[in-house]
Amino acid sequence: MYKILPILLFAYSLAVTTDEIYDNSYALIIGIDKYENVKNLNYAVADAESIQDILVNTFNFPEGNITLLKNEEANKQAILKAFSDLAKTAEDNDRVLIYFAGHGKTLELTEGGERGYLLPVDGNEDLYLSSIGMDELEKLSEMSRAKHMLYLVDACYGGLAAISSRGSRGLDVTSTPNYIEKITRNRGVQIITAGGKDEEVQEKAKWGASAFTLNLKRGLKDRNADMNSDGYITANELGMFLSEKVTIDSDNQQTPQYGRMTSQEGEFVFVYSENTAVIQDKSTDEKLDLVPSDKEELKSQESNEKDNIAERTISGISRWRKRYSEEEDVDVYAITYSLYENNISRMQLLSTFGSNCMGIGKISGKKIPLKRDINPEESISTTVNGIDFALSYTYRITDEVWLSAAGGIVYMNVSWQNVANNTSSKINKVVPVGGCGIGTRPFPSLMAGFTIAMNVSTIYSPQSYSSTNGIITINDYAYNISPTIELGFLIPKVLFWPE
Repeated sequence: MYKILPILLFAYSLAVTTDEIYDNSYALIIGIDKYENVKNLNYAVADAESIQDILVNTFNFPEGNITLLKNEEANKQAILKAFSDLAKTAEDNDRVLIYFAGHGKTLELTEGGERGYLLPVDGNEDLYLSSIGMDELEKLSEMSRAKHMLYLVDACYGGLAAISSRGSRGLDVTSTPNYIEKITRNRGVQIITAGGKDEEVQEKAKWGASAFTLNLKRGLKDRNADMNSDGYITANELGMFLSEKVTIDSDNQQTPQYGRMTSQEGEFVFVYSENTAVIQDKSTDEKLDLVPSDKEELKSQESNEKDNIAERTISGISRWRKRYSEEEDVDVYAITYSLYENNISRMQLLSTFGSNCMGIGKISGKKIPLKRDINPEESISTTVNGIDFALSYTYRITDEVWLSAAGGIVYMNVSWQNVANNTSSKINKVVPVGGCGIGTRPFPSLMAGFTIAMNVSTIYSPQSYSSTNGIITINDYAYNISPTIELGFLIPKVLFWPE
């Protein structure tokens, strides 16, 4: 157990997160209890609200990206408009989930085929005129640029015939390196419905839900659909889980159907925010009990595991670089060194919070000239030391070029000593600092973030001194504006505080 712990920790560090698969996540959730023209349901709205909660709190769907239509809100026009909005909004590296809880019916066609319909709140027996055909879901998938789409249809009277019989070739998660990366690389449109033809979806008071959504919640929120315990739930896993569990809970009265609506074989994936990887291993005693042929097989497996770890390491570094060196919205720690006029330098430690930044640093300088009041041509050299605190705001022009503005205060100590006359002076003062400029990251492909910036900075500092009876007085504080060059080194916060 102790031997495998470092491997577990290593695997955790390389686990693929939602942000590495998708740029954004959208959902349309529909629940209808109170129909205008057909019999009411009991738990469709509650089911819809519970799915919204799971998406937001378990799988980090942005709440603002979820549209929830309940009862009278879910008329035909509103649903079609929501479809249209999704098609316009989702980009080519996003995922879209559509959940429908309500009535569904199947229309027998004259040629012997079938067409499935979802009934909006104003739907009636004239299915073509009043309801939403399953071909509308296909049209939505054709219009949308989203990489992955998943339809979850908890509809009474199943048999929604748009399900394609095309399945995935299927990769073996136990033997395929970078399994999740490979199954999420391609586009995919998948669908899971609550039952087959002529199977009425079951609702029970003791569940407070339908059999389909009851097990959907168990599968997603309680992780029961994560069949291989790898921290991810694919749509295929979810479909298999629901097919088994709903059949059992409904006493064989309904069996969910799942499949693809296109030939593309990408997989919609649910990723837990605290994703972990599970590594199966044999105990030491079990290995000692193996026969020679089994030992050879185990040795081969261990060799493959080492190769896979090496490949995952390289892949993990690549993902790290992509996520934490190329994206603009990653918080970082930074250390910067700035050089001002008059031999003043500044070293700062910084922490970003979105576009804002907070820093603390040290200002120092030697041989800073001050003019003497009684003789403007004469000057002395001073030493400056100070601790500063500053806040800044960054506006990005591109991912690699930004404008910034900063302001803060410095607790400054200015001192002077004349060795020949054995006289000296010093003063402690709190003064403001500020600046603005333009910065860039010249090596964006590197894992570390090296930066360079050209700024115009100002420090409220003394300009002259006077001497009376050997006592030195520093005078004429003013804003001293000077050009500044700044070098920086960025470190993503995730290295210190894993997500």
